[in-house]
Amino acid sequence: MNTLRIKNAARRALSVFLLGCLLLSACARTPPAPIDVAENTILPTAEQPAGSEMEHISLVEPNQTYTYEMLVADADELAAAYPGLIEVTSAGQSVEGRALTLLKLGRGDVKVLLLGAHHAREYITSAFLMETADEYARAYVRGDGQGGANLLDSVTLYILPMVNPDGVNLVQNGPDAAADPERVKGMRMLKETYAEWKANINGVDLNRQYPCHWEEKASNTDVPSSEMYKGTAPATEPEVQAVMRLCEENAFALAASFHTKGEVVYWADSGTEDAIEAAAPIAQSISEVTGYALMEVSGDPAVYGAGFENWFRQEYLKPGFCIELTPVGNGSLPHDDARFDELVWSRAGGLASVLMRQALDVEEK
Repeated sequence: MNTLRIKNAARRALSVFLLGCLLLSACARTPPAPIDVAENTILPTAEQPAGSEMEHISLVEPNQTYTYEMLVADADELAAAYPGLIEVTSAGQSVEGRALTLLKLGRGDVKVLLLGAHHAREYITSAFLMETADEYARAYVRGDGQGGANLLDSVTLYILPMVNPDGVNLVQNGPDAAADPERVKGMRMLKETYAEWKANINGVDLNRQYPCHWEEKASNTDVPSSEMYKGTAPATEPEVQAVMRLCEENAFALAASFHTKGEVVYWADSGTEDAIEAAAPIAQSISEVTGYALMEVSGDPAVYGAGFENWFRQEYLKPGFCIELTPVGNGSLPHDDARFDELVWSRAGGLASVLMRQALDVEEK
């Protein structure tokens, strides 16, 4: 029995009750029964005879240091547990050749893009997105509630949980875990430890790489570094290219990129504020559900330039958000991963439901 998940189940359930759409619970990790999504029922297996009322179980365990290897294994388990509801593919490859795992959750024509871990030390956002996929799929099959899970009939979530897997590996395991340790050790360190690394394995900050006012983007380093380096040109990095290609190939109604520390929502910049009417009410809905503060409209391209959400808004004139999931604290180091439910899920567990509802409104207008 997974004691961490049981200990934190109450916090999870409370967060989703705020929306009145998902009833969350936590159980031991055992092999799941396959799901007939068309009928929303659990099919009988050798371990679960026909007529059994066994609940479908939770697969993702986010209250721990969540690694790339865990993500890949969990994605495969989710796809096997929910055929027809969850599809797992790859959006591309990282610098070191890791597949950029992409989950498609839902059966609807309206598409929403959710991104995690542009920044290496912010891998708790990957745990958040994988937990979102797990809990919403489970609630859909069990028929919990009247809201969020049922929206998966109309919406498909495109979830890229870990944009920067090489950087996450570096943060969690140190530079000797990199394919070329000496190259990494030769890069400029702007923080004291590798646990605070933010860039990809090339020393490029992926959220300073998008072709949106890239030339104007301010930087305090002009060489590959642990953070802040925007590269020699926009979109040089394969991880950014993969995200851009994903957006080019799919007409997303809206997109959200998840980061850490601040519990705030960046929702508009001066370059597109007047062109995206839906952004303000969606941002307000996010704030009301999570309690996160809304930031003022970003006015200076030297500050907001080259970020994913800014590029997405500029390129597609659709709502794009940067959501900082966790409270400030612990400097630049990651938070205590064992406190995931308290730090993240208790406030953000219902976010996907809000975004799906708002995406439907965007497409109807």
